[in-house]
Amino acid sequence: MTTVAYCKIGDMPAEWQHYLPFLEAEVVQRVERMRKVEDQLRTVCAHLLTKMVLVTTFKKELSDVCFSKDSNDKYQIEQNLQFNITHSGNYVACAISKFPVGIDIEQHVKRDFSLFQSLWSDEEKQLYPLHEQEAFYSLWTAKESYGKYKGFGLQSCLTEVTIHQDGTIHLPDRIEKALAVSFVIAPKYSATVCIEDSLEAVTRYEWEQIGAFFNSV
Repeated sequence: MTTVAYCKIGDMPAEWQHYLPFLEAEVVQRVERMRKVEDQLRTVCAHLLTKMVLVTTFKKELSDVCFSKDSNDKYQIEQNLQFNITHSGNYVACAISKFPVGIDIEQHVKRDFSLFQSLWSDEEKQLYPLHEQEAFYSLWTAKESYGKYKGFGLQSCLTEVTIHQDGTIHLPDRIEKALAVSFVIAPKYSATVCIEDSLEAVTRYEWEQIGAFFNSV
């Protein structure tokens, strides 16, 4: 089964750099290159959250939790355990599964929705009122999570994919074995996880829990 965890970055302490030694060198280098503190906080929190859940829920040893990427640039822990992370606005989230998995959250912001028509299939344009914020972000996160599940981003080729309101993913020649499952994290946010199995739990963690965990090891 798939587990989803999320956290609010606004509660992170000013001394968040104290936790950088728990991250891989590649991640730390990427964080140091980021110009915006908000981007740094999101990346650090997402990786720490994932490591903590792997230890506390999946019973991994922290010393064994070393993230690597496969040929599709997707994170994996080992052959039979994969995860995906996402962040937007004031929240980060991770999804961990024994199967390929993709997750996306998006904060609702004002957009000119007409500029995104090239992302949707003709059928999706009929199924969803895409001029409305809720419908737009619901489909956006579903498409993005599917792209991450497959190992590519939100690209024009996704116009060949139609995601129905029940989460089924329809390709030109078949129905995908994965489902796009929406879940709730906060008002004015949309969130979807693309999974092959069932969604076991969606758990909110406070920063205090993450900090306490890493301060204790």
